[in-house]
Order: sequence, then structure tokens, then C-alpha cells
Amino acid sequence: MSEEAGAGATLEPTEAPPAGDASTPATLIAALRSPTPIFSRPEFPPRDPTRMADEAAQAIVVGSLRMGARVAVKRTAPKSGGCAEGWFELVEGGWVCGRFATLDLESKELQNAPHPPYDDRPLPYDYGLNLTNGTPMYRRPPLRRERAIYEKGLLATRPEDRAAAAKEVASEKGETPWYLADSPQRASVTLDDLKGESALVLERMMRGFYVALDQEVHAFAGKFWRTTRGAYIPFDHVLVHQSKTEFEGVWVGRQDEPRKLPLGFVLRPGAREYRVPAPGERPRREDKVARFTIVPLTGQHALYEERAYYETADGWWLRDLDGTTTRPGPPPADLAPGEKWIDVNLTTQTLVAFEGDKPVFATLVSTGRHDDADASKDHRTPEGSFRIREKHVSTTMDDDSATDGPYSIQDVPWVMYFNKGYALHGAFWHSQFGHEHSHGCINMTPHDARELFHWVGPTLPAGWHAVRATAANPGTRVLVHP
Repeated sequence: MSEEAGAGATLEPTEAPPAGDASTPATLIAALRSPTPIFSRPEFPPRDPTRMADEAAQAIVVGSLRMGARVAVKRTAPKSGGCAEGWFELVEGGWVCGRFATLDLESKELQNAPHPPYDDRPLPYDYGLNLTNGTPMYRRPPLRRERAIYEKGLLATRPEDRAAAAKEVASEKGETPWYLADSPQRASVTLDDLKGESALVLERMMRGFYVALDQEVHAFAGKFWRTTRGAYIPFDHVLVHQSKTEFEGVWVGRQDEPRKLPLGFVLRPGAREYRVPAPGERPRREDKVARFTIVPLTGQHALYEERAYYETADGWWLRDLDGTTTRPGPPPADLAPGEKWIDVNLTTQTLVAFEGDKPVFATLVSTGRHDDADASKDHRTPEGSFRIREKHVSTTMDDDSATDGPYSIQDVPWVMYFNKGYALHGAFWHSQFGHEHSHGCINMTPHDARELFHWVGPTLPAGWHAVRATAANPGTRVLVHP
């Protein structure tokens, strides 16, 4: 949608009703685009970033809304700072230009707004896995003849049919599209290659891409999925992700939670409980223990033939090959009393959240894969002390710099950026928690990511889709260490 969408008459200055006046309903606005930026002042930031030396004296983006989101308005202000439509001051803080929002909650411009993110589920949206190289994302539901053109050969299963489609498309375009080639090399395809070839096709997808789904759409030309970004995808090309929670982290700080640090996490399928009869004697293998079992440890460990065994509070021992344990580092020297901070141990692939020196939450993570022999495959997570810079209920992550080719995941859930493009976030597309697996981010189960997202700063105001840390709303500290 154009940034001009929703432009209306100049707003007249208004004030919100007195605090505590429940007889007057709050004035609401609805966001008209994704994202709808929220500014710190009723003006746009300067286009030249070098002029942003003094953020306190200039407007900055402090958050955003997603199309259709409704938020309460404190007052309105007339044209200023480059917004000819006037400004809305939000009750939760920040300003939205009237160009990007409307007081008409039934506006036809909102008819294709996605549903609000789910906040009572591990995932904020439903997700679909693209099954076919070259699946088109349409800007609108296509006609039948348009589908025949843009989906030619995509569902062909016989090699001769696929070859015939490739030849036909090549004769029309002058070349064979990458997605109809005999054996397209994923690593040779770039995100630029995926850009749509017409005004109707927004982009093409590779097999393995994920999209966030808003709703089914039944059109004259067939059934489609409409994504949360407003694109339309042929229904048969998408496999809906079946969400399940394989394990949940432990709120060790709660009084009713008997499990406390240190904790052990079983990672290996087919792992066994062990009994250690006496120092130096061979441990005895006993009952099987399920993967992702979480057990409190006594702190005692034993060594046998260069293998470590950790005693659980239940009396059996966890072998180091079968799992991992929490081993957080010391708190920061300048930590304020009760201050929240997060410890990420790259060796044990565990995360522990603290309030001061008190651990409150512990879970497994998957950090970046490292490769000392090949720099192109080295995606290790950076070590150091950071702070959460910004939080997003969801945001798209894509890249084509990896040696294994491009990837794209729409609306990655519960994203907490702490250093450049590195973030803590939920991952629903794998279950390798406790092992290195990512391209550098710190992956968690969607359940745990959601739990942490609502615990860490900066605080996300109601209705906002993203928030940026400020001096008044600071981000939680994150320590990443070996």
C-alpha cells in the first residue's frame, strides 16, 4: 500500500478526556500500512543519518504498528514536521502521522488487513512451507489465464512435461527460468533472481521458504492463501506447519517450581539413565530417558574413561554425551540490584535469565554453527556484552550470502535484536535445540521465545508490533560467552 494511503483532512488539535473519566471511550486509530512508524516527536527524522547526532533533540522511530492494529490516541496535533495530514499522539507514547492511520475503523482500506497476532499461543501466526521451486506470490488473486502463464510447469511431475513447459517458457522469455531448469543449484540462486517478473507477480519462492498465513481466499481462479503481508499464494503449493511444543523452559525463580539450577537437559534420542556405584567403577546403564527431559542436578559429577556423569536430584546420573547442563557465567560487575540480564553459554547451548543474582528462567538454545576450516560456512554467534536494541512480534528474515543458498522466513516470531542483525527469536522450523544450528542468531522454541519476549526490556506497549529501546525504556542486557 502506498504511503499516501489514508491521507485525509488536516487534524484539529484535541485533548484526551481527563484521567479516570471512564464515561468517555478512548479515541482509537487504525494503522493503514505495515509497518506504520511511530516517532518520538511529531516530525519525520532527517533523511541524512549524519544529522542524527543528538537523538534527544530530533525525531527517531521508537516503534511500529502493523496494518489494522488499533491503538488509543491521547490527542491530535495539526500539520508539522513534514506531515501535511497532522499527527496522532498515542496514549502509550509516540506520534503517528495521519497519512499512515485513520479514525475510520471501518475504512475500506482496512479490508485486507491481517488478523492481529495471537498472543495466547506459542506462534503469533500460522505458517506454511513452500513446496515448489518458483511458486509465485501474487499481488492480487490472479485470473485463470494468468495462472496458466505464471504457474506453467510448476506442478509437472513427469520429466517430459517439465521439459516441455521449460521450453515453452524459454521461447516466450528468451531463457529458461531457474525454477524450470533440470536441476537448479540452490547456491547459485540469489534473492534478486526471485523478484517478480511482472506487475502481478511480487516474487518467486524456493522450496523450503516459509510464509506467515492470514486466511484462505476462494477466488474464481481457485483457492489461495493470503499472507500476513497481503500476497496471494496458490493453495496447493503450501504445506501448513503443524505447531507443537516439544519442551518448555523452566521458570526456576517461581516458588511453586521444584526444579532449580543447575539443570540437565537430555538431548540424545535413546539416552539412558546411569548408576554410578562408586568412584572409579564402571557406570551401569539402566532405563531409557526421553529426549528433552529436564532434570535438576545435585552439582556432583564423576569421571569414567574420559566421560563425565552428572548426578540428578532423582538419584540417576546423566552422561555428558546424552545431554547438556546449565553453566552461566558471573554477573556483570556494574549490575544494578535486581536488574534483568540474560546469560547465553555457547558451549552448553543454554540460556539462563536473571534478576540481579537470582536465576529466574532457564532453557535450551541453538546458536550459530561454527566452522574453523571454512570461513564461508562459519556462522558463529558473536561473543560479548550487548543490550536488546529492539523487539518485534515478528519480522521477515532472509539472506542469500550463505553457501547453502538463499533462505526466507516470513514473520519470524518473537524477535529480540541485540547486535546488528543478530537476535534472540523463536524457531519453529527445526528442533535441534541444545546444538548449534543457526546462521548466527540465538534460536529458541516459540514457547520459550514468547516467554522471554514478554520478560525482557524494552517493554512493548499494547497494540504495537515493534518497539525500540530508549533511555526511558531500556533493553535488557545479554551476555554471550563460551
